[in-house]
Amino acid sequence: MDDEGERRQELRLIKAFLSITDARKRQRILNLAEQLADDAASDTAALAPADVSKPDGCGDATGRVE
Repeated sequence: MDDEGERRQELRLIKAFLSITDARKRQRILNLAEQLADDAASDTAALAPADVSKPDGCGDATGRVE
């Protein structure tokens, strides 16, 4: 995503968050966002270049033989 698109998304998120007046709901959203960020960071750290590529000979994932 480009910088301008990211900036718009950030502003939309902030605006939506600030419009929530219930402190308990805001805290739940904050906790969820932090958890998602932690999950994304651990997913990224767990991926190695070998995990991304397919082994030689892997073709159709359906298992069909033609």
